[in-house]
Amino acid sequence: MTRQKMDSATSDYLLRGTVFALEQCGLLLRDARVLCEAGSYASAVVLAAFAREELGRYKILRGLWKRTMAGESFSVKQINKKCEQHVEKQKKAMFSVVQRTDNSTAQGQLIQTRMRAAPGSPEWKKADEELNKITQSQIKRTPEARHKSRLKALYVEPLEADWNRPLETSETTTRDFLTDAINDYSGAQSRYVNPDLDDDPEFHAALKQWQDRPELQPATSLHKFV
Repeated sequence: MTRQKMDSATSDYLLRGTVFALEQCGLLLRDARVLCEAGSYASAVVLAAFAREELGRYKILRGLWKRTMAGESFSVKQINKKCEQHVEKQKKAMFSVVQRTDNSTAQGQLIQTRMRAAPGSPEWKKADEELNKITQSQIKRTPEARHKSRLKALYVEPLEADWNRPLETSETTTRDFLTDAINDYSGAQSRYVNPDLDDDPEFHAALKQWQDRPELQPATSLHKFV
């Protein structure tokens, strides 16, 4: 049987793609956890980075689904174009901001100041303003940094003084990278399992109507590597 070529994607087609992308994110994170447990840290980072890209694809496709429901139309070529940029998918997959620091750093001292100072006081406001600047800078640079982390964990490439060697990817780096990816997946997975938690009534109504929709990898099971 031959499949008829679509002139434009239907809302049902985009809904399926949205869910399949989230499903793939969970599966890749599951496999990344297995690799981390086996000590294959570089490969675990690579899979976790690709999992993030699928989370970003989920966000992009969900947006296109929403626009289709409002009357817009998209060809398969247009959909592929929207999802082809690695860094853009990393940007869309950034559901949270994680800051790891200690009290000896300037950022750590600002956090301590904000915690100690009375909320709304001049000291608190100054620390809060500086921390917000740091956060905004982090939001801008993190997607590109995560993309580069995947490349660094995958390819042997020449550096100024030596060679990039993926084998040297550390356990700590891998666990942090994987943990952050799992945590961002967790929110989307939770809302998928419990559509009433979703802030878009139209989307959760569509999910409820899909009786045999895929089951996703539970986020809780992904943290076993810790």
